[in-house]
Amino acid sequence: MKRFLILMLCLAMLVPVLCGCGKQEKEEPTKMLSFSQAQSVEEMQTYDGQKVTIIGYMSTLSPISGDFMYLMNLPYQSCPFCVPNTTQLSNTMAVYAKDGQEFEFTDSAIQVTGVMEFGDYTDEFGYEYSYRIKDAEFSEVDTSDMSEKLKLWQQLASTDVISDVYSMYEYLNFLCYWPSYTAAFGDGEDYLYPTDALHFIQDDGAQYNYGYVEGYFDGIISEIKSVNETAFDDLVANIENAKIFAANALSELEAGNYTQVDEYGGAFGDGRQQYKMNYSDELEAEMEKLYRAFSEWLSGWELKQSKKDAEIVFLRLFYLTIYGLSFASSFGAMPAARAHRVSAAYERAN
Repeated sequence: MKRFLILMLCLAMLVPVLCGCGKQEKEEPTKMLSFSQAQSVEEMQTYDGQKVTIIGYMSTLSPISGDFMYLMNLPYQSCPFCVPNTTQLSNTMAVYAKDGQEFEFTDSAIQVTGVMEFGDYTDEFGYEYSYRIKDAEFSEVDTSDMSEKLKLWQQLASTDVISDVYSMYEYLNFLCYWPSYTAAFGDGEDYLYPTDALHFIQDDGAQYNYGYVEGYFDGIISEIKSVNETAFDDLVANIENAKIFAANALSELEAGNYTQVDEYGGAFGDGRQQYKMNYSDELEAEMEKLYRAFSEWLSGWELKQSKKDAEIVFLRLFYLTIYGLSFASSFGAMPAARAHRVSAAYERAN
């Protein structure tokens, strides 16, 4: 009878805590985020100042100091993902530890919890972002019962496919924006001429992500299909569309569909020559559309805590708490901008 009364007392003490009906001010619930939501800065801004949680993986580039980390939606990645030819993070979140604390690296899936904060940030590696998660902590996530879909995703992530696709978009970006790129020449830094752009694409391109070898696009597709023939059809379709776009954009350059202008503002402002693609607006819009489709596809692959899993966690916590309190009571104790600079120089032969 005594043990029964102790158990009832424990239950009475827990009800206000578990139901949130105590005398203390009700705490705002933690908001569950996803990488697909992060495609919209406007949507993410609705969480500014709120406590949030998200599941992902640490990038291996995260600082040795442990002050912050890059959280991504796939494992085994070294560099964070960026919008093509910029230092603006994409499908990657910067997560900062609480003052005086550090993150210890793990290659396991983790659940991060912290406070969403908006601002203009540039970190020690030069990456830029308009929001971050601060005052964060994390715990490892059990992925032993992951779905077949996520097993396939991990297989793909263990290859170089995703980084290769990002390099591919660097090339597409170059095809659209080459007139605004600069390089070092014998007489100093200058905008690229059409002959320069063709040089980087056809001669030095592949090693700098501004061109490709024969069969470049087909090689990426073959690597994807080696993981699974049909599971990544959306990604394959995106690359096939990129192949068509690249051929069209390159043909515009080769056909001379550009106009020479003299610049009196911007990077140099001294009247030196610059060029503009005649159909630059159309090319840029199509490239952005392709990249957006890829980015949205990429963000859709992520670990999420289902409602059923959340209920199981709650029930386990409830029963363990009851057991712990009743066990302790039996002993008489209660527990208390875009970079736009070509990365190589050569002698311009004009």
